[in-house]
Amino acid sequence: MYSSSAQATDYDLLVLATGAEPRGLPAPGSDLAGVLTLRTLADARVLRKAVISRGRIAIIGGGYVGLEVAAVARANGVDVTVIEREDRVLARVASTRLSEILAAYHRDRGTKILTGAQVVGLSGDDGHVRGVLLGDGTQVPCDIALVGIGAVPRDGLAVAAGLACEQGILVDHRARTSDPSIFAIGDVTRRPLMGVDGLQRLESIPSAVEQARQATASIVGAAPASAEVPWFWSDQLDLKLKIAGVVSAPSGTVLRGDPASGRFALFHHVDGKITAVESANSPGEFMAGKKFIAGGERIDPTRLADPAVPLRDTVIK
Repeated sequence: MYSSSAQATDYDLLVLATGAEPRGLPAPGSDLAGVLTLRTLADARVLRKAVISRGRIAIIGGGYVGLEVAAVARANGVDVTVIEREDRVLARVASTRLSEILAAYHRDRGTKILTGAQVVGLSGDDGHVRGVLLGDGTQVPCDIALVGIGAVPRDGLAVAAGLACEQGILVDHRARTSDPSIFAIGDVTRRPLMGVDGLQRLESIPSAVEQARQATASIVGAAPASAEVPWFWSDQLDLKLKIAGVVSAPSGTVLRGDPASGRFALFHHVDGKITAVESANSPGEFMAGKKFIAGGERIDPTRLADPAVPLRDTVIK
């Protein structure tokens, strides 16, 4: 292996953890000052200054990062507009029901959310961004524009090394690449996930930690680490969201709790078999959902919808 200074380093085993980088916005004006991404500590410090100064913030992208920033900014009295290309926020990562609940939650707290909105450019004054131009001719005024439209895996080194890559480094359930002496973990990989066909990218801390355990077990010759149900979390104002499993196309969804109270869980199932759970301030439901997914247990949807019924009593024996 060679560094940028052409210094060679020998290895017996190699672990690649090169991560991902923010996807750029392919629009005129994206190079203006005040157009930010959020990936590094330096990015966060610049954004923090904008929040403290209470400048207007336009957030391009209605994913989890965008909504988390919107929540913090609104809590500090900042004018926030979220601009989403799809017809709902979190379109690629959450159920339609959760998208609706969270959009209403943010709007009730003063965040403006525009869906089905195509960004065609950014306008500026003296080299600094002052507005986001939309396809319908309108302009969203702003002092800061945060671009949060996903991340691209940093797999250039892996590609140069001849490893199998396809929108990320392809790895197996032990984090091993197509070269048996090279492992890869974290956001740069596409990996097997419990309950999902094929390989998937999953940008989350729990996923990276699980892969680190897999690679470590392989390197030291230990038994393979047990597969975990994929999960992640997101904090938005006073909502602590925890999601387990992968939301795809369930045959049914059970709502347990009341979204208006800020405590609820959405259980997605296929013929009674839980495939995913999306919860807010409901740790018990989240943990039960993870167990249901891992165990492949079938539940009674009617009993699951009743908060008075203990979760253990919703399982069909």
